[in-house]
Order: sequence, then C-alpha cells, then structure tokens
Amino acid sequence: MTTLVCDELITTLSQTINLTHNRIYHVAGIKISLLMYNAPSGTFTLSIKSNGTTLSSFDFTSADIKTDLSTTDNYAHIYKALNFSLPLKKGSYEFVLSSADYTYSSTSFIGWVKSYINVFNAEVDSLVPYNDKPFDFLIYENLREDLTR
Repeated sequence: MTTLVCDELITTLSQTINLTHNRIYHVAGIKISLLMYNAPSGTFTLSIKSNGTTLSSFDFTSADIKTDLSTTDNYAHIYKALNFSLPLKKGSYEFVLSSADYTYSSTSFIGWVKSYINVFNAEVDSLVPYNDKPFDFLIYENLREDLTR
C-alpha cells in the first residue's frame, strides 16, 4: 500500500524552483507527479513563469492521463509527461498548475503530489512534515555532447 500526500487543485498550485548553475538549461520536458481522483472534468495547465510572465505552458485532461496509462480507471497516480522546449537561465521560476472548466470537489479532483524521497537531490530537512514538502516534479534536459573529447 502506498500513501500519497498531495495538495488538491482548488484554484491554482505553484512551486518555485531555482536553477543554480550559470548556464543555459535546454528544457525538453517536465514530469509532475499527479493524483487523479475520480477523473475530474476540465482542462489542466502547467505554466512556467518568470517574474509573472508565462514563458510556456502545456494543457492536459483526465482523458489524457487515462490514455497515457492505457486504462479506463478513474483513479490514478502518474508522473504526467509534459512536452516543453525552452531555454532557461540561472534564476527562479514558478511552476503553476491551473485549470479551466474544472470545479473542485472532494469527490473528484486533481492533486499535485508532494515529494516523499527525491533520489536526485539531497534531502533538505528530514524532519519537515510531509504536507510542507515541495511538489514532486522532474525536469528533462537536452544536453549537447562535448565534441572536443
């Protein structure tokens, strides 16, 4: 049995990320960990923002989640793959999950799962309660091979 801690999408959910290396990140895609509870209707959007300006966004629906998982089940936990293609520089960015034509209900909702154990980053503070942990996401990057080797 798995226990998932998530924040339910009521209006918007957001997560600030900090890219710390002084270089250009060639983002190819992002996966966010979602809980689909009773396949809510509506369109969901993940936007990447910088200083309030939307740089890029990706839309999906509950039907898209079902298609990704090849299921008809109305309940799912998924790392939803979102195709992005944009260069990001060192700095702070905001990931914002929002919706259109969606009404939150405790019996039908989308939730963004909190990070339980992030195998890619060191744990900041293991004593932080799970509901205070950051949202779970993965960033995929196109890397250029060093041709001088």
